[in-house]
Amino acid sequence: MKTKTIILGVVVAAISTFTISKAKAQAQEPAVKIVSTIDHDVIKVIYGYDTNEVVEVKFINADGIVKTDKINGKHFSGGFLKKYNVEKMQGGAFWVEVESPELSVTYKMTTAKNGKWSAQLEKTTYNYPIVALK
Repeated sequence: MKTKTIILGVVVAAISTFTISKAKAQAQEPAVKIVSTIDHDVIKVIYGYDTNEVVEVKFINADGIVKTDKINGKHFSGGFLKKYNVEKMQGGAFWVEVESPELSVTYKMTTAKNGKWSAQLEKTTYNYPIVALK
């Protein structure tokens, strides 16, 4: 009886540890950032993951998708950094969506002073592979 209780306690502790660590991992911010530059109306998209797949960067305003850029991941080890001129996006907020097979991240961009842009993370979706159990 004592052995069964100890085994049950270890199983419960292991499941609890796994659940807590998975929740902490999902609460972290993604390694995809959008930052303003010193140049007028220019932003940087930083993608900090290794990937062999295509990464798609979409610029979306209230009317829909304005521009799409497909970046081949095979040419970048450790991710990439790319600058975009967003001068044509004047007149309010717009969204930048960075999408890969592993995750999708959406930032809301708002104008600040002197052509600088401010990015706020709105949504992150991780696309984990499906694991089947027998």
